[in-house]
Amino acid sequence: MASVAVTRHSQVTIPKKIREAVGIAEGDNVKMSVADGTKIVIEKANTEAWKDCTNFLPEDFEKILSPLRSDSTTRFKRLGLVP
Repeated sequence: MASVAVTRHSQVTIPKKIREAVGIAEGDNVKMSVADGTKIVIEKANTEAWKDCTNFLPEDFEKILSPLRSDSTTRFKRLGLVP
């Protein structure tokens, strides 16, 4: 178990041995949670989860989206939010 200090901005540094053991590198995202009310669990976020999320919009999505965009533009102009 490693011991680290919490900075005045509530930041901690994950020790190199721990980062390397779980494959955390600079720029990676991590998830944090509380376990048993006293433990902080840090896990490497799974960035691959969204890679398979394709083709979930209907084929005619552009037909649906176009009228919504033009309606919003009209409303924004009427409210003076866009020139």
